[in-house]
Amino acid sequence: MPVKLMCAGDLMTGENVHHYHRGIVTKFRGRYADLISENARKIIDRSDYLLLNFEASLVPDEDIDNLSIDRGVYATPVESLELLKSLKAGIILNVANNHFGQHGKDPADFTVDILRKTGFLVTGRDNSPLVVTRNGINLCIWGCSLVVDKHYDGSYFRSSYNTLPDDMNLPVKNQDDIWIISIHWGEEYYTRQNDAQLQLAGKLANAGFDYIIGHHPHVIQPVNTIGNTTVLYSHGNFIFDQNFSSLTQKGLVSLLSVKERSIELFFSRQNKYRITELTPTDRDGVEEFCKKNFHPRNPLIMRIRMKLELLLRFYELNRAIIGTFTSRLFRK
Repeated sequence: MPVKLMCAGDLMTGENVHHYHRGIVTKFRGRYADLISENARKIIDRSDYLLLNFEASLVPDEDIDNLSIDRGVYATPVESLELLKSLKAGIILNVANNHFGQHGKDPADFTVDILRKTGFLVTGRDNSPLVVTRNGINLCIWGCSLVVDKHYDGSYFRSSYNTLPDDMNLPVKNQDDIWIISIHWGEEYYTRQNDAQLQLAGKLANAGFDYIIGHHPHVIQPVNTIGNTTVLYSHGNFIFDQNFSSLTQKGLVSLLSVKERSIELFFSRQNKYRITELTPTDRDGVEEFCKKNFHPRNPLIMRIRMKLELLLRFYELNRAIIGTFTSRLFRK
């Protein structure tokens, strides 16, 4: 039988600095499974495995309300894992990203320990792959980040565009191996891949990778083929508290029949943080979407939209948010 791997983008069920005590944790406590609608769940349940970029660190449930804004952002209670536990697919989580490690090594270690005890598979801690064998096929899944991280302390595998293939110390590929890399790369809010992504994708294809699963830009980027390698440059957000733009609330979900090299594509849509639907599309549909929504000033536009969302929902603001943004006004 075909082995089906579903891939989606960034999963962050905590709250960012704009949404501290007014975002996902505040509004979905006790009902995290509701973050995915039944219609979307039926499509996800067609997969054997679901691969996500886990972009947060876990905190004991009893501690989440007592954290300062600096420590409380991009942190999510252990209880939030009920969302993933409610799905039928096996869960594979890449932790090679800047927000997983931003609170230091101890929270990162705690997070991975809890994820594994919960029964989830984890990749991205180092340069070795997670190997999952099913129906005679070895899914070899690497996780890596190429994003600058001022908090980086070795909690996950981080490399660079120039050195990644060498840093991975790739083994000899066997006939039954399918090589997949979940890679944190690209530029935020651009719906087009950059030259560095293109060049590295070519190197990874030449090295033997079958699938390149991209994330980090928080928006969708195109799907291409290089030789026998399928490149999904960015899946965008899956669930992430960036509700200031329709672009950041729309993601790409891919369903791979890994050995047969067939792929189904879906647009995911968030409404008030919740995945309400998965709509079928194809490569041309993704390409058209990316072209239509590309703008060279997208990063600036998005940051303005972030601030406008704060102003429009001023009645939700709390002392911690106001204090943080007031202090930023006086920084050099």
